[in-house]
Amino acid sequence: MGLIEIHKGLSNTAVLFIAALAIWALVLRFRSRPLDTSWTGAALIGELLIVVEAAIGGILYLEGSSSALPRPFLHILYGIVALICLPAAQTYFGHLEDENVKTIAMAATCTFLWGILLRASYVAQFQGPTY
Repeated sequence: MGLIEIHKGLSNTAVLFIAALAIWALVLRFRSRPLDTSWTGAALIGELLIVVEAAIGGILYLEGSSSALPRPFLHILYGIVALICLPAAQTYFGHLEDENVKTIAMAATCTFLWGILLRASYVAQFQGPTY
């Protein structure tokens, strides 16, 4: 199994994992419960998954595999946004006193991150005209 297949597999895993985090945060919100340490630990695992995926993507880029991508810089931009999304949200929303607001904010952040990861996967697979 090559690095490209590993990168694709990690991409699919990250998409599903972040979607599960968003749903989990929404369930916690609807049950009027704050984000607990289990959710925070899972978010850390999700971030580490994205870091490993980005590292493999960086290796592939340096090896010259980006020539197969129709729009490599757009794919890289989505990767950078995915890397900074969860830590930035945790830094920004982590100090809120209202736990309900923090929970819904992290659910929205995970939903946004899920969309970014889906879009990055789509850009990598899109074989149409390049702009």
